Amino acid sequence: MSLLDRLVHALLAVLAAIFAIVLAALAWIEGVLGAVMNEAHIPPNLQSVLALVVAVLVLLAALRLFGGVVRIVLIVVLLAIVAHAVGHHPFEPPHHAAATHA
Repeated sequence: MSLLDRLVHALLAVLAAIFAIVLAALAWIEGVLGAVMNEAHIPPNLQSVLALVVAVLVLLAALRLFGGVVRIVLIVVLLAIVAHAVGHHPFEPPHHAAATHA
């Protein structure tokens, strides 16, 4: 595995961790909200609408909170891929051909 592959893998792992944090927070909020709405005897149809509104608000808040990190990670990944495609490998030492003696 090249250094570029490891870099891309690590950055994608950061994105996956952010996604997991957001989903865990969303699941916790949905559970608390559902319990509160059941205690308040809110009808199921209204509970669904309120849960959807809260989910959208949590996702928007997560984008606002983590948007800069995600943007930076994506830019670094794209720059590394472009550098690799162009043939300039800033993340790998140059390879020297072994001199052969006849």
